[in-house]
Amino acid sequence: MRPASFAVLFAVLLGLTGHELLAQVAPDAPRLISPRGSGGLGVHWVRSDALPGAGPAVLVTWATPGLPDGVRFRGGVGQGAATTNAFFGGLDLQAPLRRAPAAGGVDVDWQSGFGVSIGEYTLLTLPVGLTGGVSWTSGSLWLAPYVTGGVAADMRLGGGAPAREFVVATVIDVGLDLSLDEDREFVLRLAAGLGDRRAVSFGLAYRMGRLAR
Repeated sequence: MRPASFAVLFAVLLGLTGHELLAQVAPDAPRLISPRGSGGLGVHWVRSDALPGAGPAVLVTWATPGLPDGVRFRGGVGQGAATTNAFFGGLDLQAPLRRAPAAGGVDVDWQSGFGVSIGEYTLLTLPVGLTGGVSWTSGSLWLAPYVTGGVAADMRLGGGAPAREFVVATVIDVGLDLSLDEDREFVLRLAAGLGDRRAVSFGLAYRMGRLAR
């Protein structure tokens, strides 16, 4: 995807929400990082309760062949306190730690990245953790559940920021990737964030498959 396409995509998202960028949304809730499916272009609806007053958001993720191995971008807009909106974006990084020797075994990845949310105040976040998952195939049906655990170090900056500028949040995500076509050209992604990053999401990704390593 070219830079011009990025600009058009975010312009459309901003047009859909249509308020000043004054609220706050956690950029990594949920993380949507799985050993089996983080590639391609995905569009997700997110309902986040990670921060006070947070509401619905639209999240776009992309990991195209032109990016370095294990790299994915994310970005979007969401509704926060007082029904105003915030822009958020970030970079996801992951690398394999274990690959199962047989079908149905558990794969494990290390994952980290960086995120920023600009709204009522500026939120900078550094997530780190592990994600593990399995996958099953039966004919054209493919299922890949996964669990992510870790922490997020948050720095809150600006006049509207909470009194505690630096906090460390616990993160637990559970998710399921589902495809009904043999080539996995389209994948339905469902996820829920637990711990301090409470959120739910569902979305559709185009040409998923494994993120290039």
